[in-house]
Parts: sequence; C-alpha cells; structure tokens
Amino acid sequence: MAAITALTVLAGCAGSPPQAAAMAPHAAHATATTNEGISPSFTVSGAVGKRATFDLAALQALPAVTLTVGSNTYTGVSLWALLNDASVGLKPDTAVRNPVLSMYAVVVGSDGYCAVVSLAEIAPESGNRMALVAYSLNGAPLGRNGMARLVMAGDVKPGRSVARLAAIEVFAAQPSGR
Repeated sequence: MAAITALTVLAGCAGSPPQAAAMAPHAAHATATTNEGISPSFTVSGAVGKRATFDLAALQALPAVTLTVGSNTYTGVSLWALLNDASVGLKPDTAVRNPVLSMYAVVVGSDGYCAVVSLAEIAPESGNRMALVAYSLNGAPLGRNGMARLVMAGDVKPGRSVARLAAIEVFAAQPSGR
C-alpha cells in the first residue's frame, strides 16, 4: 500500500500538483487547505515512530545549522536530524540489511511541488550530504517561500529546493515479491 501511495505522490512530481484524494491523508489535507499559499506548519509521517507537526517555533527549538548556497546563507535544521529527533523517530525496517539504503523522503510544498531525497545520501554513515529544512535566508524569514523550505547542498540545479513546505513523508522501498 505504501508503494502505491508513494507512486501516486511521485506521479504529481511530473509537473502538476498531485490530486489531493490520491495522496496520503496528511499530504492531501496540506494541499487542500493551503490552496498554494504559505503553510504555517508541516507534517512528518510514514516510516517514522510518530507522526509529528512542526511550526516555526518547533523548528527553531531544534539544533540550528547554516548552509551557504551561492551568495545566500540559509539557517535551519538538518533533515537527517529532524527525522531522527525524538518527536519523530525514523523507523527503519530492522528485518532488512542496511535499511536506510532503501529509504527515501517525499517532500511536498503547499503548491503540490515535490522532490525525493534518498535517506542514504543524507545519512552521516553513507552520503553525508546536507539536506536543510531552512527557516531563514540571510538572517531574515523566508517570506513568500513559506515558513520552511528544503534546500539541498551540492545539487547542480536547485530543482529539489521545495518552497512552502507542507509535508515530508518517509517510505521504505520494498523488493518485488516481499
């Protein structure tokens, strides 16, 4: 079921916002209620110990990290740290060898724009790349880009920078026949 939901969500990444009825309940709610506006919070769900909602105050209560991309300096929270925070608790499948290698997050903006981040590429023991859930740009709020946005370090083009963050859903890919 999770694989079908993931494929349905990913189908929306092809250029048009995903249909709210086909998405997971939290993501459908985010898309339907924000009407492409700025979301005051976002949810984290899926292969996590506990579904959680983060607003600006909750994000700022977590350890801050800065990331400079070009001439811009973003401040926020590492996506890896956010997913492993006690309020969320990443939940890998312990029956699988190296489970993080097959896990990914679908990050969705309030306008339906989405991007996929492999957890192996951001895990400290694997790719160790920075994926930042930013709440500040050059010391100021993000403004029209929402309360939070995803910023990926090292991407040649900023296609995975998701503005107006509304949802992060974590999935574990399953081999066929399992």
